[in-house]
Amino acid sequence: MTPASSFPFFSLLIKDIYFLNEGCANRLPNGHVNFEKFVELARQVGEFMTWKRVECPFEEERNILQYLHAAPVFTEDGLYLASYESESPENQVEKDRWKSLRTSILGKT
Repeated sequence: MTPASSFPFFSLLIKDIYFLNEGCANRLPNGHVNFEKFVELARQVGEFMTWKRVECPFEEERNILQYLHAAPVFTEDGLYLASYESESPENQVEKDRWKSLRTSILGKT
């Protein structure tokens, strides 16, 4: 039996670290350093460092690598537009945002 593979979900890790950092004070109300926050940050970074050292059990697929290197990188607005193209806007605010994005990104009205 081979050990189970795990794949870090990088954006989830970044989100967790961001909200831990932004959502927890560096200092406690009594002025002491919030060691609990920093221990948790260190734990999460340590987990990531461990994942970096794990050797992937799969062979590289040339076609997949080429796609990943050539795929376009979307801006935040580009992602919003792609989302609206996939699932139509439901209310007037979303429709106005969609029209604005189409105009600014695609030059369409």
